[in-house]
Amino acid sequence: SKLYSTCGNDADAVPLFITTGGPINDCVLTTSNADVTSLVGAQGFTFGGVSARVFPTQELSTMPMFLAYEVDGGGSITDHLYTISVTEFDDAIALGFRDEGIQGYIYPTQICGSVPYYRLYKPALTEHFYTVSETQQQSMVAAGWTDQGIMGYVLSPNCTD
Repeated sequence: SKLYSTCGNDADAVPLFITTGGPINDCVLTTSNADVTSLVGAQGFTFGGVSARVFPTQELSTMPMFLAYEVDGGGSITDHLYTISVTEFDDAIALGFRDEGIQGYIYPTQICGSVPYYRLYKPALTEHFYTVSETQQQSMVAAGWTDQGIMGYVLSPNCTD
């Protein structure tokens, strides 16, 4: 049920695109068409479409989704860590991740028609992955990914859901 006194305005939500692979075998989420063009074009990433919808600015009941970016000196290990936990974000920065700022705003609990945004991790790849699909989450766990639970709650990638 939607209580409009506590929900963000769905009309303000924007697509959160997902790209994967590329020369650094990474999963990158972005609301920027320019970023997608750069990643998929020049950098050779695979475009995965709209992963979710998020708010570009803070709305009622939402929290910032932070991005901490890990890259080693040679660029062979990269990882985009998205989180709404300030503690987790601060811990990542203390470990040497780069502060890439706020990438959007999402709900911390399942309200306002939001859906779970699952986060998975594969240590062998030093890689996180994000999905709203419980089926995809389960198949990735079966393929050896670690289920890191629900990162937050987003609007469905399909506007008609």
